[in-house]
Amino acid sequence: MMNATFLFRTRPPVGRACLRLGLAALLGAIPLAGHGASPDLSMPGELPPQELTHLGVQAHIAQRGAMNTGEITQKGADSAASILQDGLHNRADTSQSGVGNTAVIQQAGVNNEAQIIQAGMGIWGEIHQTGLSNRGRLEQYASNSYANLNQIGSFNQLSVTLTTPGPLAPITQIGSGLKLSVYR
Repeated sequence: MMNATFLFRTRPPVGRACLRLGLAALLGAIPLAGHGASPDLSMPGELPPQELTHLGVQAHIAQRGAMNTGEITQKGADSAASILQDGLHNRADTSQSGVGNTAVIQQAGVNNEAQIIQAGMGIWGEIHQTGLSNRGRLEQYASNSYANLNQIGSFNQLSVTLTTPGPLAPITQIGSGLKLSVYR
């Protein structure tokens, strides 16, 4: 006959209880990421030192496949953002404010969307798209800015808003059924 206390334990073995208590103590000792931090990531005190360079904050996203979304928002000076996507129905958004910022979006595929919105001074924005039915949008509200826009394929659309006086950004569209809108 089997022992009834073996079949119906009312408490876990002592070894497991000690392990659970130890894990709970360790988890309680680990600080939460961003706990008590300000939402403004442009403040150097909020970022670990390895994420800062002498040029500011750099963010890079690379995605392959379908229906991906890449979004980068940066505030501050000398920041760099790049998003690379390959596939179908991908979306890339970059917004920057500050001085000396750079944003580059490269997409290959079908029905992708790219958007760069920049405000500040001395900024650089580039959108490069290849494929079919892609949409690109660049808005720069800045002085001393530069933009480079390229689309290769059919039925692509490009919208450019530049508030900087001076020459128009280099724009290249190669293919058929293309649409270009420029606002100054």
